[in-house]
Amino acid sequence: MGAGPESTFNFFERKRRIITGVFLFVGIPMALFTRPGWPEGGIIDRALRYGGTLLILAGLAGRAWCTMYIGGRKNSQLVQDGPYSMCRNPLYFFSFLGGLGACSVLENLPIILLYLVVFSLYYPFVIKSEEKRLEMLFGAEFSAYRKQVPAFIPNPFIFRAGGKAPSDARRMAKTLLDGSIFLLFIPLAYVIDRLQASGLLHVCWKIP
Repeated sequence: MGAGPESTFNFFERKRRIITGVFLFVGIPMALFTRPGWPEGGIIDRALRYGGTLLILAGLAGRAWCTMYIGGRKNSQLVQDGPYSMCRNPLYFFSFLGGLGACSVLENLPIILLYLVVFSLYYPFVIKSEEKRLEMLFGAEFSAYRKQVPAFIPNPFIFRAGGKAPSDARRMAKTLLDGSIFLLFIPLAYVIDRLQASGLLHVCWKIP
């Protein structure tokens, strides 16, 4: 008997930690021992640092927004309002923004490219397996929803406010805590920059 949608989804959930570990195993040396070649305070430096910070904040706010709507209704109701009216997987979209912002504040193009590759190779399978599970749970309702709403990139022109889930402080706190790791990259980028500038971290490669 083949694996069902639930077991497939759980498989990808379990693999997420392994993939994250591999990404960190490769990404941490890149961040520590490479340095951008563009001048500090220049256009590229400011664009990546400030743009990355904005992406992190957008990701955190978006994840909290999704939690306000989906609450504990994930398996009992097909939520189609708020962020879920613009795309079917807004939580993954905002997580993507937060991760991209975290990589951007490091001002390291190889890390940004590695992140984009890992995300584009892994998350489509996660989304596909989760949507199979939703199709089993909600049948024709989900099929109609899938035809009207894009999978990942939000369409603001079809936004519908609708009703939010009952307030759940514990669930909201967990969402914010999970996403707060993105914020840690802002001081981390500053510390790495200062250590490299002082010579305490040896720069093996200067990114052109």
